[in-house]
Order: sequence, then structure tokens, then C-alpha cells
Amino acid sequence: MLFRSKPFSRERLHEALDRVRRRLSQERPAAAPGRLSGAARPAGTWLARIAIREGARVTVVPVDRVDYIEAQDDYIAVYAGDQMHLKEQTLATVESQLDPRRFIRIHRSYLLNLDRLAQLERLGKDRREAVLRDGRRLPVSDAGYARLQRLL
Repeated sequence: MLFRSKPFSRERLHEALDRVRRRLSQERPAAAPGRLSGAARPAGTWLARIAIREGARVTVVPVDRVDYIEAQDDYIAVYAGDQMHLKEQTLATVESQLDPRRFIRIHRSYLLNLDRLAQLERLGKDRREAVLRDGRRLPVSDAGYARLQRLL
């Protein structure tokens, strides 16, 4: 297929290229998502709210209301009371943004708000569960149990 273009002068081409060069020199690269969220929060502070995009809405969940967070592939499920919100983020990323004295990784798939912990139950030789105040039960790994012992 043969394309025909409109004729243009060499001068017009150079002007267009100069405009592109000026714009490129003025643009700043977009911040990586993790750095952007970190830039919005002062250094040395922990996340106070989790913003979750749900269609055209953005739901803001205060971390004080979060019971636990569960990993679901490249998403996290944030459980707050009787609500569950899905957010595209890894558990490791959200864990690094939350106060480690309040939120603890009890299992590779679960991050628990310690304020919601009612008791730990041993179910067998190698099995433990965290029982939340509302009765929900979450698995606790050996490493998670060790972390809990250091904090409790």
C-alpha cells in the first residue's frame, strides 16, 4: 500500500522537531506507584487510610477499621467489619506501609490487625489459628507464630 503525504518544507520539519525536543526536556518521568504513594505520606509515618478503587468510586478505609488483609494473587482483600474490598496490590507492599507494631504477617497470605486478635489456638502438633474478636479464624504459620510471640 502506498501512502501519500502532504508536502511540507524542511523548515516546518525542523520547527516540529524542536518543539518535540523542548517538550521532552521539560517532562519529568512519572513516579513509580510505590514511590507516589510514599511521597503523599510524610517520611517515617505509617499508612492511616487505604484507598481502594471500585469501579468509578474510591472507597477510603481507615486502617483502624481493618480486621485483616488477605493476599489473593496480585490483589489484596481488605476485611473491615462485614465488608471486603479488593485492591490491586501485593501483600508485601501494603505490609511495608503499615505500622509493624499493629499489623503482623501471621501467614504468607494473611496480615492481621493485632487489635482484633482474641486468642491463639493450637489445633494439632503443627497447626495454629488466630481467633478474631468476631469469631473469624485465620491460619498461623510457624514463622507467624514466632512473630506473634515477640510482640505479645
